[in-house]
Amino acid sequence: MLLPGTFASAQPAAPSARAYFAQPAIEDAALSPDGRLVAARTLVAGRPRLAIFDMSGAAPSVRPIALPERERLEWHRWLGPDRLLVSLLLEGGAPAKRLVRVDIATGRLTQLGPARTAESGDEILHVSPNGGFLLLSAAVPGRPTPGVYRIDLTTGAATLAVAPQDHVWDWYADSAGVIRAGMAQDGKRSWMLYRKSEHDRFSRSARGAGAAGSGIDRFVPIRGTDRGYALAQTPEGRVGLYSYDFAAGKLGALLYEDTRVDLDGFQTDPNGRLLGVDTSADRPETRWFEPFMAARQAQIDAALPGRANRVIATTADRSRSLVFSESAGDPGAFYVFGEGRATLVAAVSPGLAGKPARMETVRYRARDGLEISGYLTLPAGRAAHGLPLIVMPHGGPFARDSWGYDPWVQYLADRGYAVFQPNYRGSTGFGRGFVAKGDGEWGRGMQADIDDGVDWLAGKGVADPGRVCIMGASYGGYAAMWAAARSDSRYRCAVSFAGISDVGAQLAYDRKTFNERDYRNWKRRIQGDAPSLDALSPIARVATLRMPILIAHGTADETVPPDQSIRLHDALTRLGRAHDYVAYPGQGHTLEGPVDNADFLERVGKFLETHNPA
Repeated sequence: MLLPGTFASAQPAAPSARAYFAQPAIEDAALSPDGRLVAARTLVAGRPRLAIFDMSGAAPSVRPIALPERERLEWHRWLGPDRLLVSLLLEGGAPAKRLVRVDIATGRLTQLGPARTAESGDEILHVSPNGGFLLLSAAVPGRPTPGVYRIDLTTGAATLAVAPQDHVWDWYADSAGVIRAGMAQDGKRSWMLYRKSEHDRFSRSARGAGAAGSGIDRFVPIRGTDRGYALAQTPEGRVGLYSYDFAAGKLGALLYEDTRVDLDGFQTDPNGRLLGVDTSADRPETRWFEPFMAARQAQIDAALPGRANRVIATTADRSRSLVFSESAGDPGAFYVFGEGRATLVAAVSPGLAGKPARMETVRYRARDGLEISGYLTLPAGRAAHGLPLIVMPHGGPFARDSWGYDPWVQYLADRGYAVFQPNYRGSTGFGRGFVAKGDGEWGRGMQADIDDGVDWLAGKGVADPGRVCIMGASYGGYAAMWAAARSDSRYRCAVSFAGISDVGAQLAYDRKTFNERDYRNWKRRIQGDAPSLDALSPIARVATLRMPILIAHGTADETVPPDQSIRLHDALTRLGRAHDYVAYPGQGHTLEGPVDNADFLERVGKFLETHNPA
């Protein structure tokens, strides 16, 4: 963390609000098997297109791929060094999907297999390394659950390789292209169907990865064996990496556990050799066990310092790697690393590329001694002392914030504010025990953790205690409303997007998604020892709400219904309390598109200029 009196780099002119939501200039980049080409969605003359970036020279050359105008690209992946597989969606009265092979040299399109209905829920399970066939989980006519088709990538012929099984909704293949397992779900019961080879029949596993309550989040079988890997909860309550015995249906040895956070994933080669694990402690990273990839990561980090650099793909001969590199200040860029240097493919948002930002991990003690971590983003060009502060608790509340680019955070930092994102108790990613500490702590322990972080930053001299506002969405919006309703003297103002003002009404709205027992458990998890849900609801304290507040909501929000904001707005209006309110027609729980996103941030900027100027 920057100490008081130190400076970040000089602060350039702040971009417009719309710049933070510009249409991505590149998405879904994929490296060809020989490392020579990158296929990606990109903007050509301002329109999204599938394009090929030729990385043979010192700088990439870009060539768009012509696809039918009436069909929308869903996804793409390589079939070999000179062929792509794409999924196209025909929209309109009878929407349908089809798989198409694209010859890169000629641009010729060849349909593979029959077209399917748009609702078929297709999933590619495997593509053979030589581009000979693929396995597709897809709907089978007359059956409620999917089967697995084998599609010949030369002729386009499709055959049903694995017939649908009752209650099996998810199928898993190994790296040899053998369907090894299916996950079944029937109400609250779940189990696994398993086989060692394609010549074996599936048998039902009575426990293990398929059993409800096993704590297993993800598993991968190793081809030709009954062994594999699984992510599962450790005795310490964090998600760690285990070996897994599929024949016995049980976990083996604990292979890796982070002492602070859950693992996000793991990396293996086609032969099942474990290469590394993915984690998000202070920032997202892959911790490579394999020496070559560990050295490659160190070279990439040296070439792209101060950024989070994730290796997306590496060629079989290991000559080149595709890297996604992001910072706190810009949405990221794709690079090809080879021959000791990183070559830019394209930046996601060229207008923000390279923008300076300083985002630090911070840790402090809550009033009951619990360690809380979070992120502090500092405005460029200002001393880390006496700064106006925006506290931005995340939604959920059983979710977490991570290091990386956030348009709300950067909009505020670029205008001179420090932004604090606490991972209060109940946040996920830090183990089962930390999540459990959030039970029964809505508006109490969770809120106290947020407040204690403000006091800690003020005590360090980083934040001006007289210039603090709170802003959030969903549960973060609730936290902002709750701070305002309690007239918490720490905060000068509050901003809520899609916040919850009436906790009881929200639980009643959510009740349709629960059975009776689960509903009672969820209510208990929210209410805890509070005398009632009204005791946790900002709307019940509206008479005491005198803090300046900006309330915003999408009119089509199906997660937190818009009347959660409308009722608070109406109550404040009846009381004659000045406040700002805006409804976004047709928008859901998050804003989509640059127009409304920019409008909201501009309103936030003006609101803060009035009530908490930087």
